[in-house]
Amino acid sequence: MPPGRAIRGGWPLVCLGVLMLACVVRLYDVTQPVLWMDEAYSVTLAAMPPSQIVLHAARDVHPPLYYVLLHFWMAVFGKSLLAVRGLSVLCGSLTVLVAMAISVRLANRRTALIAGILLALLPIAVRYSQEVRMYALTGLLLFCATLMLLRWVMKPDRHVVLVGYGLFMTAALYSHYFAILAVVTHWLYLLFIGRIQNRPLIRSRQWWLCNLMVGLGYVPWLPSLWGQLGHTPWVSWIPEVTAQTLPSTLWLFFGLGAGEDYSIWLFWLIPLAILVATCVPMARDPLPSKPVVLIFCMTYVPLFLAWLGSYIMPLYTVRYLSVFANGLPILIALLLAKVAARSRLWWLPLMACLAWQGAGLNRLYSEQIELNGMTDWRDIRLDVAVEHLNQRWQVGDAIVVDNLFWYYTVQYYNKTGSEALVYQNGERGDNSGRVPSSFGWKSLIYPKSEQLYVTDLRTLNGNYGRVWWVSVLPSPDVGQLPDVWTLEEQYKGGQARASLFTLSQPSLPQAAASLCGSKLSARAICHMRE
Repeated sequence: MPPGRAIRGGWPLVCLGVLMLACVVRLYDVTQPVLWMDEAYSVTLAAMPPSQIVLHAARDVHPPLYYVLLHFWMAVFGKSLLAVRGLSVLCGSLTVLVAMAISVRLANRRTALIAGILLALLPIAVRYSQEVRMYALTGLLLFCATLMLLRWVMKPDRHVVLVGYGLFMTAALYSHYFAILAVVTHWLYLLFIGRIQNRPLIRSRQWWLCNLMVGLGYVPWLPSLWGQLGHTPWVSWIPEVTAQTLPSTLWLFFGLGAGEDYSIWLFWLIPLAILVATCVPMARDPLPSKPVVLIFCMTYVPLFLAWLGSYIMPLYTVRYLSVFANGLPILIALLLAKVAARSRLWWLPLMACLAWQGAGLNRLYSEQIELNGMTDWRDIRLDVAVEHLNQRWQVGDAIVVDNLFWYYTVQYYNKTGSEALVYQNGERGDNSGRVPSSFGWKSLIYPKSEQLYVTDLRTLNGNYGRVWWVSVLPSPDVGQLPDVWTLEEQYKGGQARASLFTLSQPSLPQAAASLCGSKLSARAICHMRE
């Protein structure tokens, strides 16, 4: 039986096989990386009632849809690490099927099979299908919206698909603000095909009604968006862009490495070769509606817009833009289909691409990459340190985290039933929620911050006999520990520490010295610096 006929006859099984591949790749080692701060924040927020989720999301920097979905997901599957990351695994795997559905409409099932395999193994897609954040969900919704738009453009009399487009796009905007880049791209695409074919779909009444529906659906969130703009430091942590930012992004998409280890000519040559090669199927698209142009634009235009806009205000973040990498496997599959029609060696570039992706997956699974903001979490094994704490904790022990930045992660792994306290550089809590420090990622703790913040560690002496001090090296607050704290045990998880102190009641001279701000005892300092 010819291969093409075999694919046609068993297409549902082929799709199921690719879906299983995508799931396996995303589930492999999914519980190994520690639940870092952003992920722990997601779980903490999603555990709240939906009304509280919306309230606190409005005080942070992202829309609320992902957190609401995660709330109901956890209600069914629980809060284990596999469970909370499972939602992203599912969204990332389903995106592969949507990519295959798009590829079938652009070419044929064989091309769709290649595109599905390439996307199933695309390292950047796998990376953010393993994270408890909204990126995989946003990518799925944007691809679904793009598929609806594609179906309408290829058959403009099918107006019902625009309803689907409107629903998916509205949901995407409620998942991540960078979805607006896809909206702009879709309008630019319709403007383009209207110019080359004299088919003014962009003037279609149905198209404008669809976008009006999207706008009206987003109106309820606009006051929250306006509030976020006023109280949240959106871009303080985002680095400025350079001329190397865009080529470096393509290196990250395929290999999870920025390409900086290679010579300058190779650093530029490979991304330029990818760009030129993916232009070929777009230039030779035989369909009158030029649907390949849509996929090309969805891949590159958002990157260019974010890069250009970042010269005004820093916005360019790879994890925010990773959702647009999903179009690259489709473009490469279309190119390979063109090459296969002329040469029997078309599989060589396919093998080269798979080898590059394999190297990227190896970097992912061996935790050779760090894409979690400005803090390297690979050696911050709070899960290991807190697990030892869980085993040795006794009723009446206090748990104190030395910085709020680690609090959500510690609290996720804390199974003692005792809520951890926070020593935030002596900062006082404020339950009013009006101070600047109660917005952003700190928002979830402000309603009980006065009860959880420890402003003076000496106040713990009369209430607890033992304190578990959870810190990450280098700890900035070692010199603030009271002199009457005696270090008994310390458990290490990379740079993370869970240190057990016994608290003795000071004599009168000792108490007077403590009130004057005494330093840590020599014995404790020796242990803490190990």
